[in-house]
Formats: sequence, structure tokens, C-alpha cells
Amino acid sequence: MSVTAKNLNANRKLELKEIVDTLFADKIIDEVTARKILKENRINKHHPLEILTKYSIKDRRTPGREWNIDDLTYWLAHKVGMEYIKIDPMDINIESVAGVVPHAYATRLQIIPLFVDEKEIVFATSQPYEQGWVQEISQINKKTVKLKLASPTQVKLLLQEIFVVQKAISKMGNKNKEHAKLLKDGKLKELDRLLERGKQKNFGDKDSSVVQIVDWLLNYADTERASDIHLEPKRGMGQIRFRVDGKLRVVYKMDPEALLSVVSRLKILGDMKLDEKRKPQDGRIKRFLENGKKVEMRLSCVPSYWGEKMVIRIFDQQVAGKDLDFIGFSEEDRSSWEEMISSSQGLILVTGPTGSGKTTTLYTSLNLVSTPDVNVCTVEDPVEMTVDTINQVQVNHTVGMGFAEVVRAFLRQDPDIIMVGEIRDLETAETAIQASLTGHLVFSTLHTNGALATIQRIIDLGVPTFLLNSSIKGILAQRLVRKLCPNCKEQIKTPVHTWKSLVEDIDVPMPEHVFQAKGCRDCKETGYIGRMCVYELVKMKDEIKKVIHQKIEMSELKEKTKGKFIPFRKNCIDRVLSGETSIEEVLKVVY
Repeated sequence: MSVTAKNLNANRKLELKEIVDTLFADKIIDEVTARKILKENRINKHHPLEILTKYSIKDRRTPGREWNIDDLTYWLAHKVGMEYIKIDPMDINIESVAGVVPHAYATRLQIIPLFVDEKEIVFATSQPYEQGWVQEISQINKKTVKLKLASPTQVKLLLQEIFVVQKAISKMGNKNKEHAKLLKDGKLKELDRLLERGKQKNFGDKDSSVVQIVDWLLNYADTERASDIHLEPKRGMGQIRFRVDGKLRVVYKMDPEALLSVVSRLKILGDMKLDEKRKPQDGRIKRFLENGKKVEMRLSCVPSYWGEKMVIRIFDQQVAGKDLDFIGFSEEDRSSWEEMISSSQGLILVTGPTGSGKTTTLYTSLNLVSTPDVNVCTVEDPVEMTVDTINQVQVNHTVGMGFAEVVRAFLRQDPDIIMVGEIRDLETAETAIQASLTGHLVFSTLHTNGALATIQRIIDLGVPTFLLNSSIKGILAQRLVRKLCPNCKEQIKTPVHTWKSLVEDIDVPMPEHVFQAKGCRDCKETGYIGRMCVYELVKMKDEIKKVIHQKIEMSELKEKTKGKFIPFRKNCIDRVLSGETSIEEVLKVVY
């Protein structure tokens, strides 16, 4: 049995065996994999496509890529002769579609009304063969019903948004207005008492409206691969934006009173003060999502003109345990980096702007060297990810616990490896360097534009060059650039002007063709999916140390170290030549 358009009138649920048989017939999976899938899932009530995503099905079109739930749904839609749809929630008029079918009915059938007008209702479904309900809905509403195939994951998420989240927001109406009035009138004690009463309910009552909204929001962010969630009060509305692949986009809008309750709920979860709305606050949440993934979130709240603005930075707890493949080291650079982080002493610096992957690089490197016979201590502001094998300390300036003070305390704690969250001043720089010279391996970060700029920055802080040369083992500067969508990137004749802008003084022959972004359903018409590192690694060899002096300028440093390491620009050129990204994307980095 295989999936086919002939079965559309069967009025039954999709079966795993028919999907597996068709994938095998299409030579997408082999016989061994097919048997394994069927044997391991004899009793499994999940949607067949959701089950298949766990088996790393290789994409024959793109080496190294695996099929995701959207790829499988698109393939299935083609097989059964239905139109595939990747639903954008912002395109749905929730008020008009929410009344088309009851929530329980839609949930049982896993169908979502997407659009309704005087003549037609468009539904998304994840069950192509279950169509017995179509005639019933058509007769009740006296409209034609049109079906499109969507992924089961997206159907579940949007069912919750359309029927649960909207209902929850409506239920919060009067209560939120009461909260807002108390806040506006400055009656903070009354508001605090009101929220404290709701606090216990929020933790225990799973039917609570605001709990449902927050749960939906966090799971939605994970589905969209968001690294940050922005909750922003605006004039007359609340706005939610996700940062995906470095770009912010609006994903939802709600009443400002509803946003106030969502922020309050998150503040409770993050152990933040509910009644403090005049000063910035930080919090933290650890949580398991519906798909079983464990994430850690860092919360930051600041008072803005229209109310409290909250930003949630999401850290995948599984990232820190992986290897260094995500950096894309060359064989030589990987060997150099592993040699550096395995040293018994010295200072290793990772640099780059906020959001460039420094934290991921540091924690991954620390995990590689954090063995049971090693004492690893970190001082951070704030602690980005909590790791059981590492001793982590949070900076607290109010009690005199700055970076330098904690590092000095660490030296009496028998450490082998110390990580200093950031070098911001001369005192911290000198303390980190002294620790690296007394038999400890020290990791730290700086916010600079490149590896050579890091040397210049430390000298500008006032560190003598003899200390600098004695302590630093290496500097890794990194950025993140967006990867071209493998499904729609297109090959074009290399534009001469932009190629010359990229290579400048590097002697690299101009290729005949390069790739550029186009846009498709997979990448939401952006032309890019995911991000990758571009980097430059400076190993502090003797020939580099010899050119560094106290009054050295950046231009002199660049000239005298030319050819002694691979610069950002060369790494970017390599990524363009391999077709991983575009010239336009890497030009943002090199400039």
C-alpha cells in the first residue's frame, strides 16, 4: 500500500506503513531504515510525519541536509495531489475564522480554518484522507470548502493560537483593565496583592488564560527557530517580535492589557519583582517545551514610554554539549584551537559583537576540557547557561563582587580553568592576565571588530605589551552570517564590482559564477535559512609578538601581521566560493 491521490475519498487517517512504503518505493529511504521505523513504532499514536522526523532522512538534493517536517509534508502533498501550505499566522484573520467550527471539532479532526468569505472557506489539514467532514461543514456554512495540506506540527500550534490563545485573551479583558488602572493610578501595593493572589493560581491552574498564552508563545518561538522574543508595548497595542537568523519580524499583536499580563506571568516565572516597573530587571527561566527540548531563557525587562518592554534570550541547552563543527574550522585552525584550549596555562580570547556566538563557542570549548579531574570556574554577568560540571558565579556589583574581585577569590579555590565573562576595564584585564601567568588557563571575551582590534583594545586599556605577549595564547574573532537556502539559491554570473569589494588586496581569482538568495516557501521568501560562523584565528606566535609595541597603531599592526594568519575576508571568500552564503551577506561582516 502506498500514498496516492486515489485514496482521497477513503475518509480515514494516514497510516505510517503506507508512508514508509512510498518513501522506500521512491528510494528516499532504504529497506533497513523502513523496517526499523515500522518495528519501533508498532504502537504509536503520533502523526506518521512527526514520527519520521526522528529518523534523519537524508535530502538527496543537498548533501549533509536532512528532511524536516515541512519537507515531508511537501512531498506528501505532491503524492496525494493536494496543495501544500506553510501557514503564516500573520495572514490569518483570527476573528473571522474562529467561529467557523468549534474548537473540539477542529482539534479532533486536526483542521484549521485559514480564510473565509461569502463563497468559500479554506481549511488546512494534516490528514489528507480524512475528508468526511467536508460536506458537513459546507452544508452548515453554505460555502464551498477548499483543502490544503499543512504539517501536523503547525496545525497543532495554530489550533492552540486560534482557539485557545484568542479565547484566553478575551477572558483576560476585565481583569487586565483592572491591572492597568491600578498601575496607572500608582496603586502598586494593591496591584501587588492582586497579582500575588493570581500568582498561586498561575502556577497551579493549567487552565489559566495567561499560562496558556505564555506556553503557546514559548513553543511557537521554538518552532520558528527564534533566538530572541521581544514583548513590546506600543500606542494602543502590544507587539511580539521574534529574531530569526539575526532578523526581527512581527509575529503577533494583542491588546496592551493582555501583554501586561503575559509580562507579569514571565516575571513570576523568572523570579523578578512584579511591582518594580521603574528600573531594569533580569531574570532566568529553565523549561521543557512540548517537544521535550530543554531550554534556558534569560529575561530582561526595561521601562519604556508605553510600559515594560521584555526581551527573552533563548539558549538551547543541547548546544553546549556539541563539538566545534558549527564554527566551520579549517583542519589547521581546528588543530590550533584544540591545542590552545588543552593548554595548562595562558589567556584565550573570543571576540565579536553581541549575538555573534561567543557564548556557544566558549561553553562548547569548556565542555570539551571540563573533565572530572579539572576544576572549572566561571564569573559571568549574567550567567548565560547553567552547566552542572562547571562552577559558575554571578557578578553582583551591589556587594562588591565584580569580575576582578571574583577572579581573585577563584585563585584561592584551586582552579585549573577560569572563564571571565568579559574584560571591560584595566583591573579585570590585569587580573585575568595575572591568573593566566600563575598556572591557570583563562578564557574571556571582548567586544571588538576583529582579532587584531583585540590586541589594540587591550593595549588601549593600559596593559603593558610584555604582559600581553607573555599571557595571550590565541584570539578567535567570529561573526554570524546567514546561510543561503539550499532549496532556492540560484547561480548567477559573478558581479565584478561586488567581488572586487570583497577580495580587495587578497589574491583570489574571480569565479565565473556565485550563488545569491532568491526566496521560497522553506525560507519564507528570505533566501536564507540558519546562520553559520565566519572567523579569524590568531595564534600568538613569536613572529606576531615581535611586532607588538605599546604605541602600535591598527594600520601598522595589519601591515606587519599580513600573511601570518587567515583574516575574516579570506574566510568569507571561502564561504562564498563554496556556495554556503552570498557576497552581499559577507560584505556586511568585512565592512
